Amino acid sequence: MPKVVIKNQVDRIAGKLIEERGCADRVSVTTGNMFEGLPQGSDVHLYSNVLHDWGMKEVKELLAASYSALPTGGLLIIHDAIINADKTGPLHVAEYSCLLMHSTQGKCYSVSEYADLLTEAGFTPGAYQDTMVGRGFMVAVKA
Repeated sequence: MPKVVIKNQVDRIAGKLIEERGCADRVSVTTGNMFEGLPQGSDVHLYSNVLHDWGMKEVKELLAASYSALPTGGLLIIHDAIINADKTGPLHVAEYSCLLMHSTQGKCYSVSEYADLLTEAGFTPGAYQDTMVGRGFMVAVKA
């Protein structure tokens, strides 16, 4: 796998941790602007604490870009503060969503909204899983 030039602190830390864990031969970090196109040839795209900053239009564009760039069977992971499927909570995520709607274009999207968006983009969405600190993740596979 070619060596990636790491241009910012987040990527530098990620690259260091990947190397420390002995995964540098199969995992790399690519730096870029997600709105200027995503790299081809990746098996996984991870949006971690990203999509909540953007409106529906931009989220749809990003999911479509991932679908286009990933190979068949490629994995998309959304890690974020996510509202439950019936939009009744959790309260701390709903409060965070209000803050986001005041200060960004986005909000905390619900499990059902993400499932619909992923399906619309061509992915097969998986189930939601809690992680920690009011966050969770959903995975989707490119059909």
